[in-house]
Amino acid sequence: MQATDMPVTRPLEYYRQERVLTVAEFAKFLGITEQTYRRLLRAPEKVRMETRRQVLAALDLPSPHYVRELVPNPTPEMVTDALAAYAEANRAGWIAYDPETLAPTGEVFDGAGNLLYSSDPKAS
Repeated sequence: MQATDMPVTRPLEYYRQERVLTVAEFAKFLGITEQTYRRLLRAPEKVRMETRRQVLAALDLPSPHYVRELVPNPTPEMVTDALAAYAEANRAGWIAYDPETLAPTGEVFDGAGNLLYSSDPKAS
């Protein structure tokens, strides 16, 4: 993994399709029934923690945050905080980062992607 690679949460179906398996084959690979697999997709909160850990182990992933169905739902307070942070960033501006180095570029954009200002005189 490169220094700039970031873990991404993906749905279980991504992991199934990546392995080119049918639903039945993937459920067997995970060590669960097809019915339990479908329940994980439909209503993951109704699946036992033990089964969730089993799925995570079968996929050889270090964290449940790699699998959308295994990530806990955010609390209403977390959602409120995130929305407030987005609103503040839209008011103050979004700082741009170089995708290769993850270093700030000195540019600040509004929520629509328009350049607000830059520390580089050539960019202004």
